[in-house]
Amino acid sequence: PPNWVEDSNVGGWCNPSRAHFNMFKLAFMKITQWKDGIVPVLVPCIRSGGLDFAFQGNGYRMVYVMNVGGGGDIANMWVKGSMTGWISMSHNGASYQAFATLGGQSSSFKLTSYTSKETIVVWDVAPANWQMGLTYQGNVNF
Repeated sequence: PPNWVEDSNVGGWCNPSRAHFNMFKLAFMKITQWKDGIVPVLVPCIRSGGLDFAFQGNGYRMVYVMNVGGGGDIANMWVKGSMTGWISMSHNGASYQAFATLGGQSSSFKLTSYTSKETIVVWDVAPANWQMGLTYQGNVNF
């Protein structure tokens, strides 16, 4: 029920006009993984637009991926130059790195979500004259 004593953003979570629903506790416990009063909730991250790929590093391709929808996470990533097959990329901090020089080749990326296990391919993200320090936008997202 509403808590008129508290502000809607600090304790009055059910105050109008905040979206909410009420459910009998025993029914809620039947449909959730209730443990010690905590219910894990997975809310997908909805993003508009495609994935963004920020090119970093030196001649070896380092890529920081932004605007990731779905679970907002990436488990695996591969890069494909216009003259290569798929090359596995490894984690390097928050970025992914390919130990291959792909100068003069357009680039496509394949990514797998850690949460959903879904794999997507983003074709021709960067043109053959790509440059480090620039960000290129793909046309798909999780």
